[in-house]
Amino acid sequence: MTTIPEPLAAALASRYQIQRELGRGGMATVYVARDIKHNRSVAIKVLRSDLAATLGPDRFLKEIEIAAQLTHPHVLTLIDSGEAAGFLYYVMPLVQGESLRRRLERSGILALPEALAITRQVADALSYAHRKGLVHRDIKPENILFSEGHAVVADFGIARAVGSAGVRHLTRTGVPLGTPGYMSPEQAIGRTDIGPAADVYGLACVTYEMLIGSPPDMWPSDEALRLERFIDAQPEHRDRLEALPSQVERALVKALALRPEQRFATPTEFAEALERPMRVRRYSRTEVDQIVGRAANLQASNPTQTDALTLGTVQQIAADVGIPSQHVRSAARAMEPHNQAPATPNPFLGGPTTLDIECTVDGEVPESEYLLFVEEIRNTLGHVGSVSTLGKSLTWNSAAMGNVARDVHVTITPRAGQTRIRISERMRNFAGGTFGGIMGGMGGGGMGITLGVGMGALGSPVAAGILTVVWVSGSYLLARTIFRNATRKRYQELQGLADRLAQHSADAVRAALPRGV
Repeated sequence: MTTIPEPLAAALASRYQIQRELGRGGMATVYVARDIKHNRSVAIKVLRSDLAATLGPDRFLKEIEIAAQLTHPHVLTLIDSGEAAGFLYYVMPLVQGESLRRRLERSGILALPEALAITRQVADALSYAHRKGLVHRDIKPENILFSEGHAVVADFGIARAVGSAGVRHLTRTGVPLGTPGYMSPEQAIGRTDIGPAADVYGLACVTYEMLIGSPPDMWPSDEALRLERFIDAQPEHRDRLEALPSQVERALVKALALRPEQRFATPTEFAEALERPMRVRRYSRTEVDQIVGRAANLQASNPTQTDALTLGTVQQIAADVGIPSQHVRSAARAMEPHNQAPATPNPFLGGPTTLDIECTVDGEVPESEYLLFVEEIRNTLGHVGSVSTLGKSLTWNSAAMGNVARDVHVTITPRAGQTRIRISERMRNFAGGTFGGIMGGMGGGGMGITLGVGMGALGSPVAAGILTVVWVSGSYLLARTIFRNATRKRYQELQGLADRLAQHSADAVRAALPRGV
């Protein structure tokens, strides 16, 4: 059980009756007391003795006088301060409600409307304090209290006083210059020119925790800032971020930027951005290429995909490169097909309907090596096929299994002193899935889905109408370009398989030669 310092209690006895300790932090201890004159409960925050010695009473009282001038509905006001028996203290109203830390411990992740409301109120308080020249420096759930359902920010009193002492003096006392997990990068490296951007960062950490469950565990990279997404977020965080409106993640990324100048200018700007509907912007050719490249990778690397390309898949393509899904089709409309596949393309499809690769190795590979070949084929294509032999020839056929989208045939034929390897893939089914999936409406009703997404995401029937026009013209180009890129990737994959089979054949032929040959 903690005890109340007798010298402190005696020195304040004429004004405050200290009743019990309420809490203890890195800089101070808080006591519950009764204001004798006004017969009310108050909280008295008493600085650590070593911190008090570093600050000195004159500096402390001067700086806290400035903080005491803050009067705002979401700022916990200071009602008294002073020195008593060598103790530096200040007095605040006793808030009966819980802290945000307690609420998070009790409820876990908060609902989006509640989290945004808290952020809005805290941002209002911080922006007000910044206009008065005061930076808090230690925004965290413990310093956000609830009074009659409203958020109030505590500890402005100590912020200015501690900040005036300087990093060098505080470091000697072991006083933290912020709280790990909420401390801005510039505070973490010991910079002295701490400005409002540090509070923007701290508030963003708190908002992130309210919505995701814990503070962010890394600073967004320059690439994350460009894409406006936490591209390196751990999977659990990523899943929760995906469930939020896109403007929320975009605002959080900016507010948590490594450099102060990259963040929002004020906490209020951050809070407004969290709720601001997304505005359309033009995307560069590089970003569009990322969409299409990702689409090709998804389709070419998914051996069990049997359905047409769905709206969800297209959204995933866009999301993986940080681009809102409703812009995919309009971006595709402005894009010219490129990256010729290594075969004569079908004029409509923009790529070949069949991929054929052949190579020949000197010497006839022994049939004992066929199991190795089958394993190599399966490992490359990612699924089991049908294996058959006719004479010395080995044939592997994926289409015969009936449950895979890829129609690949591999034949290895040892004959006349050589081993011939032939790989072919028919692309007609894939072409039908790509063009049918994008242009045919994702299995029926696609135009309705498109209009719904357009109106919901863009918030405008006019924008949705424009999106419909884009759908008619742009979806063909998107499908054509995805098909061409996927064809090129598949060709490279099959060529690599042919090269490895040829190398296995050559090694087996050499191993079978009599010694000395």
